[in-house]
Amino acid sequence: MVYTNVRDGNIKSYNFLPNQTLYLCKVQVFRAESHYLPSNEIYEIVKSLKNGHVGIFPTDAVYTMACAFSSNKGIEKLCKLVGKKPSQANLSLICSDYEMVSEFTLSYPTSVFRLMKTVLPGPFTFIFKANVRKFRGYENRRQTVGIRIPDEPFLLEVIKQLGEPLVCSSLHSEDDMLQYFAEPEEIENRFFETIDLFVDDGPGGFEPSTVVDCTGDEPVLIRQGKGKL
Repeated sequence: MVYTNVRDGNIKSYNFLPNQTLYLCKVQVFRAESHYLPSNEIYEIVKSLKNGHVGIFPTDAVYTMACAFSSNKGIEKLCKLVGKKPSQANLSLICSDYEMVSEFTLSYPTSVFRLMKTVLPGPFTFIFKANVRKFRGYENRRQTVGIRIPDEPFLLEVIKQLGEPLVCSSLHSEDDMLQYFAEPEEIENRFFETIDLFVDDGPGGFEPSTVVDCTGDEPVLIRQGKGKL
């Protein structure tokens, strides 16, 4: 079976086996220019996220799949796409600024704040004790939460206008050697029938964010990634 999809004025055809389920999902594709998008496109992305849609976005590390924090519909779909039950999914948050971070975390030492100011925005995930009141509607009653503020200007503007964080999961590849999807065309071809929007900002990275545990008295490096301390 061949399905022809029209995006950005280009016609693309896809082959499907007879027993494959075909989801006719209209994907909105946006092309960023040097990490920026025009205001009208940012508005469209924010509107889509408010409607419970799931998108794939570039970050300063690897491409990520995300939805709005308050969208139960989006979170349920995101968890299905990453193959996790909502009660078991360990999803991170992408915030636009430190004020938003403070809403979803408990207080942390001044030394941690100084470290964050030094490296953010950047390819880091900081693990904090979660403000559990913010996660009351979640099946996963989490005690800790991973926080990112990536160096991706358009994405920070999207979150700022959305007024809440994005819930996210890195876009893992089925290729054991590469681990992450990085080529925009490959991402479109792989996910066009399951996601709602995609922002193409050119080839992504293969190195994930550096993870730092800030739940104790001093920060502890958990995973060395792209970010250098």
